[in-house]
Amino acid sequence: MMKFSIAFCFLFAACFASAAPGQWMPEARLIENIIVEGDVGGKALIVIQGGVPADYIPAGCNSPYNTLDLSISKGRAQLAIALTAYSTARPVKLALQCIGERPLITHIML
Repeated sequence: MMKFSIAFCFLFAACFASAAPGQWMPEARLIENIIVEGDVGGKALIVIQGGVPADYIPAGCNSPYNTLDLSISKGRAQLAIALTAYSTARPVKLALQCIGERPLITHIML
């Protein structure tokens, strides 16, 4: 009986967890703009239509420009997904972490 009670408490807590930076956005949104900046390596800035909800942006980097690091293959793959979503008008979900003044996209879901 005790094991059942503990398991129920964990399930209940997981279902009602509040939003936190680093988690997926609650709803998918369209990409409004994609900006590529810099030379070798560079960065891509992704602007989400209506912005990312404030609860999902890490503290200290509340910028509308969500960053992709193009110096690594993961960032280039994420840019390919973002370009596909933008060109086909499909909404995306993001998960972010803070890097400098701009949020860094750690995950993107098409």
